[in-house]
Amino acid sequence: MNAALQPRAPGAASDPVLELQGVNIAFGGLRVLVDLSFAVRRGEVAGLIGPNGAGKSTCFNVITCVYRPNSGRVRLQGSDIVDLQPHQVCRRGIARTFQLVRTFQRMTALQNAMVGAVYGKVGGGADATQRALAALALVGLTEQRDREVAHMTLSDRRMLEIARALATAPQVLLLDEPMAGLNESEIETMTAVIRRIRDELGISVLWVEHKVDAIMAVCDQVIVLHHGEKIAQGTPAQVVADRNVIEAYLGEPTPA
Repeated sequence: MNAALQPRAPGAASDPVLELQGVNIAFGGLRVLVDLSFAVRRGEVAGLIGPNGAGKSTCFNVITCVYRPNSGRVRLQGSDIVDLQPHQVCRRGIARTFQLVRTFQRMTALQNAMVGAVYGKVGGGADATQRALAALALVGLTEQRDREVAHMTLSDRRMLEIARALATAPQVLLLDEPMAGLNESEIETMTAVIRRIRDELGISVLWVEHKVDAIMAVCDQVIVLHHGEKIAQGTPAQVVADRNVIEAYLGEPTPA
């Protein structure tokens, strides 16, 4: 277990670390999230799935305070965070990746990870370099630490985004379609990394993904959105058998 990347405030495994309660947000009269409530427990991977336009990315932007909800609360470790700025949310313990990779192209992999280690945690800390190196090691990028990001593959840049987020020493990691554009081998590697984040670091993960098979194989719970509303929440087995989810998103299985 890598102490450099441990969550900052350990607690009981059953404790909710992230909670959304009655979140509503609308843009120009269009309701994007409707009375959304769910919780992510400490040290679990929760999947957030649904059709395009269901509100998944908006949910991430509300959690990270890019958007402020019209009503409802977002709590981290029981403390309300809706009035914070995005950088303050990161320093409180929520880090994220993006659907379209946002790395610093003219910096090295280590420099990218150091951005998270220095600016994503209060005070940065003398252990910033240790956290950055540990994050690169966990995602398999140690040998590329001095490579300029512009010369890295899409798969490696997606891994680097995760490393940069982990270097902030988060309590919660938000993953926004980390498998987009990856081949089957790269998807397997990404799946293994997400499992390591949960199993070795104990960090809670909220994961938006269209690779439903991966979500169902890894996640402890799955939340399903449709038109901004939660239509199901439960274990992967419960969700794939839910008639509302089948009709709205999964579709009927093809007969053998």
